Amino acid sequence: MQSLYCLVDLAKKAGIERLVVNGSFVTDVFEPNDVDCALLMGRGFPQDRGAFRELRKGLPFIHMQLVRQKQFDRLVNRVFATDRLANAKGVIEVPL
Repeated sequence: MQSLYCLVDLAKKAGIERLVVNGSFVTDVFEPNDVDCALLMGRGFPQDRGAFRELRKGLPFIHMQLVRQKQFDRLVNRVFATDRLANAKGVIEVPL
């Protein structure tokens, strides 16, 4: 959870427009292995180059993809929206 808090802070500073969380973190798994995220880069990204560098380095337990609108839509609406068996599943959008 600490890495996710750090991610949200860095995302705000860097100018991320939207942050969607997926994977076992948004299920009833007691101790998920990691947090899968899609981060939509806003206009003028990066607003804070230091925050951007930290995002590029990565964070423990966070698997993130920094993407533009077209890839973000594909990730959220197709990849994240279903499990391996094509069953619909939920995602969480973190307000920034």
